[in-house]
Amino acid sequence: MPTTWFQSINPIVVVAFAPIMATLWETLAKHKLEPSSPVKQAIGLLLLAIGYTIIAFGTNGLENGQKASMWWLFALYFIHTIGELSLSPIGLSMVNKLSPVHLASLLMGVWFMSNAASNILAGELATLLPTAEQPVHSFLGYQITNLTDFFALFAIMAGVAAILLFCLCPLLKKMMKMRK
Repeated sequence: MPTTWFQSINPIVVVAFAPIMATLWETLAKHKLEPSSPVKQAIGLLLLAIGYTIIAFGTNGLENGQKASMWWLFALYFIHTIGELSLSPIGLSMVNKLSPVHLASLLMGVWFMSNAASNILAGELATLLPTAEQPVHSFLGYQITNLTDFFALFAIMAGVAAILLFCLCPLLKKMMKMRK
């Protein structure tokens, strides 16, 4: 399978599962079980951590130059895209709903600028991938010597972010009610 085909996984999953996710949230809302917007975003971050954990597991024990099964990468993309469906539309909706009317356009731009900033950060973090020229990298004391360590770092960062957001959810929910 050509590696370029993996670029198709995200849009296919978005198109196929966006209606399913929307139906899930509607069904949960009808039964008064729908999680708050911050909880949905925390779920998205948790799915990000799970995806990275899966790919870290899939690369465990691989030597330099060895390839993991494409199913590990497919699972990563699938889970990350479901997480994206939990986070991205909810974030856009929150910006629109909670912004003062005169700042709504500006704050929507800030939302998209944060996406751009995260892509820059991702590029910087990608330099931590061990190479033949530099086989060991360190990030805040965490040693990265192989693909498993590299992906585990992202699983840890996303997991910590998810836990922090879950802990902040009651406060955020309270603040959102005050804003309405």
